[in-house]
Amino acid sequence: MDISKNIIDELITGSHEAYHMVFKAAYPKVRAFTLGFIKNEADADDISQLVFIKLWTNRDKLANVRNFDSFLYTITKNTVLNHIASRKAYTIDISSARNITTGDDTPIDQIEAQDLQLLIDMIVENMPPQRQTIYKMSREEGLSNDIIAERLGLQKKTVENHINLALGEIRKMLKILILLLLNWG
Repeated sequence: MDISKNIIDELITGSHEAYHMVFKAAYPKVRAFTLGFIKNEADADDISQLVFIKLWTNRDKLANVRNFDSFLYTITKNTVLNHIASRKAYTIDISSARNITTGDDTPIDQIEAQDLQLLIDMIVENMPPQRQTIYKMSREEGLSNDIIAERLGLQKKTVENHINLALGEIRKMLKILILLLLNWG
């Protein structure tokens, strides 16, 4: 984004013109990121607008921000997480996120791993109910495809198809996220 320090300084003082320039420069990336997780155009628009409302109301905090893109990304990520949590009545509790780190990881590595797990959980929560159930039984409970098929009264091939579709959806969303993050700054 082409947002200079001068524009940020003007935004901090309440300049509507600076806010408009920031909005114009950053809105497409915020909306693209949001739409990557929220598969609904209207909701993505609403959430993106909410991000900029939060930016305006918290503009005084920008004085202490070293990286504007990171600050805006954090607001966007948290707004998306809050939307999903409120829509699904799904509580996101970082302390209960599965530990996917090793003992040698730095605190930053651990936070990034937890964020990745939260993103995967968000993707899974937006899957159709049967696919979600099969994925969780396979990946979280560690059940074999045969046992899942037996418990759910499905053919083993159906279970395999749902797992493949779930993994494909996760890979697709993570690729979109990586592309968005590479283009963010």
